[in-house]
Formats: sequence, C-alpha cells, structure tokens
Amino acid sequence: MPWARNPLPTHTMLALSIAMIVKNEEKNLPRCLTSVQGLFEELVVVDTGSTDRTVEIARQFGAKVVPFKWQDNFAAARNAGIAHCTGDWILAIDADEAIDPVDHTAVRSLLTEGGPQAFRIRVRNYLLNASQTILNTVPVRNTSAYALGREFTHYVDYVTNARIFRRFPDVCFSGRIHEVVDPYFEARGLPVGMTTAVLHHFGKVDAPRETYKREFYLRLCEEEARNAPQNYRALFNLMIQSRTAERWEACLAAAENFMRLQKTVPVMVFVTAGICHLQLGNPNTALEWLERALAIEPEDVGALTEKGSALMEMGKFEDACVCLERAAELRPGYTLPYLKLFEIKTSLDLKDAARATLLKAIRANPTEEVLYNKLLQLSPDINHLPTAGADAALALASLPSGGNGLWHRFVAMSQLQAHKHEEARSTVEIGLQAFPDDAGLSRLKRLCDTAVTPPPVISLPGQARF
Repeated sequence: MPWARNPLPTHTMLALSIAMIVKNEEKNLPRCLTSVQGLFEELVVVDTGSTDRTVEIARQFGAKVVPFKWQDNFAAARNAGIAHCTGDWILAIDADEAIDPVDHTAVRSLLTEGGPQAFRIRVRNYLLNASQTILNTVPVRNTSAYALGREFTHYVDYVTNARIFRRFPDVCFSGRIHEVVDPYFEARGLPVGMTTAVLHHFGKVDAPRETYKREFYLRLCEEEARNAPQNYRALFNLMIQSRTAERWEACLAAAENFMRLQKTVPVMVFVTAGICHLQLGNPNTALEWLERALAIEPEDVGALTEKGSALMEMGKFEDACVCLERAAELRPGYTLPYLKLFEIKTSLDLKDAARATLLKAIRANPTEEVLYNKLLQLSPDINHLPTAGADAALALASLPSGGNGLWHRFVAMSQLQAHKHEEARSTVEIGLQAFPDDAGLSRLKRLCDTAVTPPPVISLPGQARF
C-alpha cells in the first residue's frame, strides 16, 4: 500500500510541514505565522498572484514560497503545496487563521507513527455581532481564556474537516471549493481522529472581504455543481454559498437536489429549506420544513428562531413568542431571538414587555450595541428623556466608544433637562473627543455654554436633530 511506512515507536515526534495558499494577505499573514512559530519544521506557502507584501512577509518567516497560477480550484492549489512539503505530517492552515501557542503541545502530541492518520480540528469563528450564524450554528459569548480572539465578543465553534494529516505519497485534497482531504483517508480505511486544539478564524470579522468572497465562492460552487450534478458535497456547498449570498431560489433548488441524493439529511438542510421558503414569501411551507428539522433536533436554536419568524409572518404572535423565548433560553448569547421578540412586542404596543426583553438580552450580551439602540427607541418623547438618559448611560458604561454620539447626546440632554449643566458639559466634551464631527453634540455644547435647557426634541437613529 502506498501509505505504509516503517513502524516507529509511538512516542516519537515526527516533522511537521505547514502548507498554505495565499493571495494578498499582508494584513492577516503576520498574525497567522507568528501564532505557529516554533510549531513547524517547514513552512510552504503557495502564492496565487499576490501584488502586496505577502511574499515578502512569508519569506521573513522562513517560508518556501511556491508561485502558482490560479485555476479556480482550491484543491489544485492545496495539492501544489503538498507536493513541495517534506515533513512526515502536514498542517493545512489559511492566512486568516491562527493557533494559540498554548495549543502547540496538543498539536505536537498528534505527530506520532501510531493512531489516527489525520485529525479534524475545531474552528472558532469570531463574529462582529451576536446575531450571526455559521452553518446553522448560533454564537456564544466569548469568555474564553485564549489570548487569540479576546477582542471579539462572540464566536461560533464547529468541527471542520481534517487539517492535520500524514504526508502519504499520493495524499490529496478534492473539491474546487471548500476542499477536503478526508475522502482520501476514508477511501483507504485510515482512521481520522479529533484534536483538542482550536483553530482561530478571523475571516468573518472582515466585512468587505466577506462581501467579495460571497460572489466569488458562489461562482466556484455553481461551476462544481454543474460539472458534478450527482456529487452531494458539491450540492451541499452550493446550498450553503447560495444561502450566504441570499440567492434563495438557487439555494432551495440545491437543498432539494441534495435531499434527493442523500438518505440521511442533516438538520441544517431542512432549516435552510425553511429559510428559503420564508424569504420567498411562503411562511406556511417554511413552517413545514422547520417542523421536520425540530422533529429530529427539538432544541435546535436556529430552527426554533426561524420557526418563530415563520409564525410571526403568519400573524401567530403568541406561538412565535413561545419559540423565540425557548431559543433565547437555550442560547442566551444569540441576540436574534431577543430582537424578534422585541419586534413582536413593540408591534403590539407592549412597551414594558419589549423593554424587559431587551434588558434580559443586555444582561446576557452587555457589549452588543444594537440592543442599546433598540432600548432607546422606546423613549420617543421628552417625557421619557430621564429614562432614555439612564439607558444611554448604561450603554456607555458597557461600550464607552459606542453609539456614534447618540448615547452621549441622550445622557447630556437628560442632564440638561435636570439643570445639571456642568455634568452635561462634561458628557458632551467626552462625546466630542470620540466623535468630533457629531453635529448634535456640537449644538448641545453651545446649549451647555449658554446654560439653556434643550427644546423638547430628541433624536433616534435616522433623525437629524440632537
């Protein structure tokens, strides 16, 4: 067999090559390569046409840089890197990923002759807000002890395909997009294990890049599904990428084709079909698919949240609230159920209940800016200005640089209304330090200087004054 090797003692640590494919990664590459220093014996970087400092940075870290003409095929680029590796093991990593040094020992412990010949790894995807999901997995609040990613408030974990594997002579990735090496090991009956290490992924916090990748990845998925219409992996990838790009009809077609090919259907496929029907204006059909998902996994938070959305569209607000409250109870770090509950309760003019929902969400997610903005929407006139000022002060205590000036305005106006002009002046000055171009704060500063109580006009997002 081509993968057979002479046996060595199982405690012997073998050499590790890191293999990467990159293009214009000068922003991410230093973080990635700094994080793995001391972990590898060889670094192979396949460059697919960088025009920035990527190649220079890679060489500064001792990389063997391999130029490669891009072929619209991620597996081809991965395999070009493998061909230049000489280590006994390979770690495939991307420039927007990193491994915390505290996990180096866990990775090195895998590199032995005995046991699994490949290892899957948990990917921690950091997020910009707590309403995002990844592969139908909802976020949790970041209370991790890892130094990497500590600046981000929420993340989603999921287990990815094998990233650490033995360098057999014919080992290779497959798949034009979302390429995998697992089929190589599965086809040969070689064991695939799981490591305790975490792969930290920062791609989701780069919004402009994510926007570009949506269309680029969708095109590759479409091409792969066109060339292999009976390949369930290709259909699954097309479904996921169409969902990300909000191409709902294409997404639904891919989900239905996937279900025709596969006897065992992941819950996420049913949820995705439900989301598609909901977005296409068919809440009753969406509900049917979401019920199928919940029949398999009754506590799937994504399915419960989308079921709540479908029931909202159908005008069944009481039933919707039951679903959304259960979702919030199961995963307090996911803010979308709270936001939908807020929407229902404000539409029914249940302001006290809406406020209680937001305060509960804030206790679970004290650094989520949108929750405070929603809270301030409940104080639309001068009679509620003290409450709005207190809410804005609460927001600033958790997020001193948040609110884009709005929160400082609310606090200062409530202070002026209470004739606390010195306190108001101090609030305005702090606000102007953070947001020097805020016209409302500038107007309030003039009022503070003249000791004038503001007129009964306050501003919410989208309004012009104060």
